Amino acid sequence: MVLKRQCSFCAGEIEPGTGLMYVRRDGSVYNFCSSSCRKQQVVLGRVGHRIKWTHAHAVKRAAAHAQARAAPAVPASASKSPRTPAPAAASKAPPSPASKSATEPATPADTTPVPAVPAKKPARARAPRKASAESAASPPP
Repeated sequence: MVLKRQCSFCAGEIEPGTGLMYVRRDGSVYNFCSSSCRKQQVVLGRVGHRIKWTHAHAVKRAAAHAQARAAPAVPASASKSPRTPAPAAASKAPPSPASKSATEPATPADTTPVPAVPAKKPARARAPRKASAESAASPPP
């Protein structure tokens, strides 16, 4: 009986007598259905299920859709609950360094000033190009 193999990149089926077997130096064996799959994985280092044209992407996406459908639905009464106004939040001012307890050590951010952003240097104007010796020697026609 002939075994059908699966592409290591796109998860497509490889017919007997076709495809490419790639063996790395560490002994891991990869089966590819085409040279584009081999180049995508070996040369470019891409992952098959993230590329949209691969069969692996379609399989993963179908599994995600099936899992989303199997998730319990939110009851309609819970989604249409009346909104209540949020309680007024008290203005929270950052605590001052003096109000910190003695057990908390002072952090360098509390004691060091923030450095000013240095100004950019103005762009230098370029000097005009000098005429080459050949063009200066020959008079214009």
